[in-house]
Amino acid sequence: MTGTQHVYTTSPSEPLSQTIVYGIADTKGIDPMDLDECLYDCIDPEALDELFDSSDGSLVGTFSFSMSGCRVEVERGQKVLVTERQDEQTRVGVTA
Repeated sequence: MTGTQHVYTTSPSEPLSQTIVYGIADTKGIDPMDLDECLYDCIDPEALDELFDSSDGSLVGTFSFSMSGCRVEVERGQKVLVTERQDEQTRVGVTA
């Protein structure tokens, strides 16, 4: 069972990893410091930022994973979709 999907747009001045952490915290209605997991417990934040660091906007694909009871999907490195999950299954996936 899943909850409402929240959409966050990345900013050129903010790393993707930061958008994800703040998006999860916002979805859960808590301070980012109060999350029960750190992003680096689930995925390498630097690698994630580098993966989606495409200055020409040509990057395609979706990356998804679970963190702090939320399903996180990154689309083209520009949009972050966060859905709070009731069934905290951990999955990581990449599609092109």
